[in-house]
Amino acid sequence: MNIKQAQTLSRWVRLREVLVTTAVGGLPTVMLGVVLRRLLYRTIFKQLGTAVFIQHGAEFITASHIEIGDEVHIFRGVRIDGRGQNNRICIRSQVALERGVDIGALENSSIEIGERTFISSYTCIAGPGDVKIGKDCLIAAHSGIFANNHTFVDSMQRIRDQGVTAKGIVIGDDCWLGHGVTVVDGVTIGQGSVIGAGAVVTKDISPYSVALGVPARVVANRKPNQQVNSTRQATNKESNCLPIALHAPLVEIEKTAELIHQLLQTNNDNAPAHLVLENLFHQLFDCIRQVMAVDTITVLLRAEGGHQLAVRATLGLEEEIIEEVRIPIGRGFAGSIAASCKPLIVDDLSAIEVSSPILRDKGIQSMIGVPLLGADQVIGVFHVGTVHPRQFTQDDVQLLQLIADRLGSSLNQMATVLPL
Repeated sequence: MNIKQAQTLSRWVRLREVLVTTAVGGLPTVMLGVVLRRLLYRTIFKQLGTAVFIQHGAEFITASHIEIGDEVHIFRGVRIDGRGQNNRICIRSQVALERGVDIGALENSSIEIGERTFISSYTCIAGPGDVKIGKDCLIAAHSGIFANNHTFVDSMQRIRDQGVTAKGIVIGDDCWLGHGVTVVDGVTIGQGSVIGAGAVVTKDISPYSVALGVPARVVANRKPNQQVNSTRQATNKESNCLPIALHAPLVEIEKTAELIHQLLQTNNDNAPAHLVLENLFHQLFDCIRQVMAVDTITVLLRAEGGHQLAVRATLGLEEEIIEEVRIPIGRGFAGSIAASCKPLIVDDLSAIEVSSPILRDKGIQSMIGVPLLGADQVIGVFHVGTVHPRQFTQDDVQLLQLIADRLGSSLNQMATVLPL
């Protein structure tokens, strides 16, 4: 095949891709939209596995260079660009890409994301250097993994005309990158490492390290031990019934508690433990909203001598209420849950007493709440709500309670070092 024939073939492939994605890419994420995308996208991708969930509004360019494994979740606003020569983008089975994730291969590059890895909102992964992300990794929102670096030694030339270097990036299995982490070209992050929120990784990180700061430096080592491994095995078994997009935040709760324990051992007063906790809430809430299709999520913890509940974190309600709202134990929706230590489902919020008018002011129609337990006592309440009438089920209760139990255990461990 000569160059002209190759160019003609490439144009026809791109035209087919545009026609398919235009026809079904914007269909709402109801059963019809999901099924049609599964069927028709097989004609444009290099590989598309089984039970793939692609939300409407995801964008794919040069899909013939993209391989997607089984049970992958790709949410709205994800952009995967395989344009260029000799490119390969491989998304392995059970990966979850949250909304706004941007992956671009550029030229002559390979980007591979390992099984069961979770990549949160608005993370950017870019070539042209090769990028290999291992299995079971957690990458928090607004992170950047850039396998390229501009050459700028000649001040007489424009930087964009001096080319780039592309050494590549490797992130080992079971790594956790916190919110806003940047990884630059030429770096290897060893297996089992934790990179704190906002860190900039400019040098290799050895396996099972905890690294913080700009530039990132290792402050602790977290060698695996039998007790930790046993806990994680139990966690994995318990989590098998969950939607794939919730596996990651549940594991992230455990890793948060473990990270703070390591930071305490280093006696590092500058360790941003409170930022780690905020990142935990952000990631957990984002995933729950996507998977459970709810509009509000709130954590309330005991305050004022233990007789009231105060909002500790929320998504979908006004941020001001964190400082203002106090719910007496035994009163209203959340207070009743704290007093009874039992889950509560409310199909119609207008039919019950609420202690704060904010829920009704926001138009919340239906709610489900569960107690947060720590050290065999109620430390707070965890609830979600919708602005449309909804009948929550016992399966929803079990799912929310599982998350709450994991969260409550970690919050109890953190209580000695953080202003909860």
